[in-house]
Amino acid sequence: MKALVQDQIGSPLDVVELREVPKPRVGPGQTMVRMVAAGVHPGDFFFTQGLYPEAKRPQLPGQVVGNHGVGRVVSGGDRADLAPGTLVAFSAGRVWAEYAAIDTAALIPLPDGYPVERATQLMPAITARDVLTASEVQAGQWLAVTAGHSLVSSLLIQMARRRGVRVLAVVRRRIGGRDLEALGAEAVIALSDLQGSLAEAVHAVTGGAGLNGVVDAVGGEALTQLLEVLAFRGRAVIVGAYDLRPFKASALKVLMDLQEIRSYVYRYFFEPPAAGDADYLKGVLDELADPATVVPIAGRHRLENFREALEETAARPEAGKRVLVFD
Repeated sequence: MKALVQDQIGSPLDVVELREVPKPRVGPGQTMVRMVAAGVHPGDFFFTQGLYPEAKRPQLPGQVVGNHGVGRVVSGGDRADLAPGTLVAFSAGRVWAEYAAIDTAALIPLPDGYPVERATQLMPAITARDVLTASEVQAGQWLAVTAGHSLVSSLLIQMARRRGVRVLAVVRRRIGGRDLEALGAEAVIALSDLQGSLAEAVHAVTGGAGLNGVVDAVGGEALTQLLEVLAFRGRAVIVGAYDLRPFKASALKVLMDLQEIRSYVYRYFFEPPAAGDADYLKGVLDELADPATVVPIAGRHRLENFREALEETAARPEAGKRVLVFD
């Protein structure tokens, strides 16, 4: 079968190759899945560079790459809801290939007519829902969201709007055709347009009230300044790290203002969906499939054209998601 494989640690642009490899064998507790599509996500770049915790690092040589995908059940497994042909989504690893042997517990059944391109973005949608909850921001309060053009942030903005949260989106620059106000952001701050500091701009937007929550995918100086204007009992949730420079926080301010700084990694990164997650997952899937939800997909790429998908993701991530297709 065709698969995207790495033999050494590095950027996927440097180390990932298309190869013919043996079809995987189904082990105990696994299900064979024929891949249909897979999104290209920042986590895929972290993975090939060996930046994940030890248990999630590449096994070299010959590591099939790719973390999240959508496919159809072929065989194996003992769940009544996973008959052959069932459309499934999953976070599992080794999915940028024509077939994948997936732990049965990791499979999330989808309605047969569920839009596949949107299904490839289920994990970002789960992340958006989870970090909005973790921020503890209530209706009428201010939530700052960095990397505003990213998919997670775009979905988060829409989810927050539906719940009455006031969203301040922070972006590197404004992009033609990407209207974050139309998605639900009450204000947008473009770092490229700032005359003063980001903290000053936030105070101006919020009328001096500051922020009740921050969801940050950037880090560095941007997060430092957002923490300066985090209000009493504010919550900051770190969901990414585009800027690898350290951020700073006043220990005294965090202590006296009863603030929390939290990290978030994919809900199903280490553990599969629990039996009690069915209603939660249905809610996320329904919101993701809603035609009113804008899901920016920038392009579809066959496996043979994977380099284009990787190059575009690296150069213009704010343009929308790239999807690898196998059918």
